[in-house]
Amino acid sequence: MGDGTLKRMDLTDSLTQLAQQNFSGVAFLGAYGLTWLICGLGWTRVAVSGAGAKRLEISERTAAFVTLFQGLVAFPLAMGASLLLGAIGNERPVSDEITQLSVLIGTSQLLGLPFLIYLVVKRAYAIVPFAFAAITSMHFVLYSWLYRTPIYIAMAILIALGTLIVMLSTPKEPTGTAPARVCFLTGGLLAVTAGVFIVIHAI
Repeated sequence: MGDGTLKRMDLTDSLTQLAQQNFSGVAFLGAYGLTWLICGLGWTRVAVSGAGAKRLEISERTAAFVTLFQGLVAFPLAMGASLLLGAIGNERPVSDEITQLSVLIGTSQLLGLPFLIYLVVKRAYAIVPFAFAAITSMHFVLYSWLYRTPIYIAMAILIALGTLIVMLSTPKEPTGTAPARVCFLTGGLLAVTAGVFIVIHAI
């Protein structure tokens, strides 16, 4: 058996141990699933808000900002959950280079922030959740390699296609209906995937 094969086996084993240590990222899936669902509730308030156009616009803008900056709540929740699960504070079974890669994967979606800011500046508030969900789904694909599971790819595809179908099939009025459904679908898929990983690692 050559050195290259041994190195690949060592890497695969290390990534498998990383997935076990992090429960395949369940803390982040659960935290962001929760905040996406909360964003969905916010958008439903836009859908039933008062008849005044100005009031509707302000409520829509607020919902867009809540969606855009949900990470300010989700990230600390995810870190706290990771600490409780033992994913933080223990020695990681992978090299520093893999740790750096996981950080890069997690922060890669920040490159989509200028586009989201553009949508807010142009007052295309109802598009913000859809665009954010699409950006989020793209970076999840890379976690399928990091955690050695195709479940992340399946979830990413469901988010991307599901939110597209929602946006195409939902009537434009009331204004917040389509964004709310996008948030609920995204949050629901994240939460369900977290539940699947909990079951897998509990077996």
